[in-house]
Amino acid sequence: MDPIWLFPLLAAGFGAAALIRRQRTRHWRGAAATWALLAIIFGAVSIWLRMGP
Repeated sequence: MDPIWLFPLLAAGFGAAALIRRQRTRHWRGAAATWALLAIIFGAVSIWLRMGP
């Protein structure tokens, strides 16, 4: 699968996981923060890939 399309899907999935975990635990520590960080990283890489030549 092409990374240009895969990375935004992964970012959205990790973001959804972060929000679900946040609703269960009521705070952004631990797993919720890790899922959110992964969503931010994959989102940033997705933007970076689209800026290429």
